Amino acid sequence: MADTKGTGALILIGVPVALVATVFLLIVVVFSGPAATAACTGLSGTVDPETVPTDPVAGYSGEQLTNAAHIMNAASALTLDRTAQVLGVMTAMGESSLVNVGFGDDLYGVTNPDGTPTSSLGLFQQQWRLGTWGTRDEVMDPTHAATAFFERLVGVADWQSLAPTLAIHKVQGNADPFHYESFFGAADQIVTALAGDGAAGGGCASGAVALPLSAGFNMTGDYGPRESPVAGASSWHPAADLQHYPNPCGDQIYAITGGTVTLIAGYQVSIKSADGYTVSYLHMKLSDVSVQVGDTVTTSQPIALVGNEGPSTGCHLDLRINTAGSTNDAVNTLTAGEDLGGPSASAGFVNPEEYFTLFGMELCPAESCQRQYS
Repeated sequence: MADTKGTGALILIGVPVALVATVFLLIVVVFSGPAATAACTGLSGTVDPETVPTDPVAGYSGEQLTNAAHIMNAASALTLDRTAQVLGVMTAMGESSLVNVGFGDDLYGVTNPDGTPTSSLGLFQQQWRLGTWGTRDEVMDPTHAATAFFERLVGVADWQSLAPTLAIHKVQGNADPFHYESFFGAADQIVTALAGDGAAGGGCASGAVALPLSAGFNMTGDYGPRESPVAGASSWHPAADLQHYPNPCGDQIYAITGGTVTLIAGYQVSIKSADGYTVSYLHMKLSDVSVQVGDTVTTSQPIALVGNEGPSTGCHLDLRINTAGSTNDAVNTLTAGEDLGGPSASAGFVNPEEYFTLFGMELCPAESCQRQYS
């Protein structure tokens, strides 16, 4: 057990082991890189806690999945969307490993600033002695505990647009605001497995996705037909161009989703996702690439630096997504270049903005991204 919270809440570590093994790497990544977002928004569905899968999901099983169902149902009862369900489940993962813990910090001498025992209990490790989260019995009730969490979550300004771990931190007050980040992928898998993407409104992609550059970049070239900007560049652009205008050279590039590095050549890095589609990043110097062919990368992992190699009008990232080989039904619904009248070279390439929309995320949100092209 470890206490990472300023309020003295317990964190049960070790379930599942794989998540614990990667937590330090993920914390390093999120301090410098963009955060992942929930898979999609939309109405949340209810789950029968008595019929959760018998096989483990993302390393969690039995009582843990039943507790996840209670958390999801609490969000649904408050008419909150799927994003809230994911945040609730990942919070309980980070606080209690989805186990309804019946013993508190008082056993370990952890106290509040005034010297009173904290006695943090339940799925969300909520204090009961101070009465702010309810009585002891109430914080031990999964539905009450989850409802109390969600009622505070919706009081957080812009909670749906914040990085999930930061939105949770504003409710939980963990000493490390990035503590919850490593639980996002598993929480998303559990919500999908228990309620299915149909409960989220349909057409949603499952898993984490992240921005390829740190926040505040601009889009300097969009997807589709265009006038060739320089010699050697195509007149049908199967990608989106991104940069921190006007001085983007050397910016860190992050993997928008996890997968295996399949190509590093010329001025390109390609990563094949677990779902079979390939994300490519172009125009960097090969000396600025920080991964190797065969490496397994995670969402938000640094992979290269923005460059100006190949047919290019200046330092920028060319981001392109090819659905050839994809087993992801949602990704396969996206319209590819050849279906829009593009040349054979555009075959399989889809609009990166539409791809991000599948995950409930804008690649170029109006409040933080300007479109610097005609």
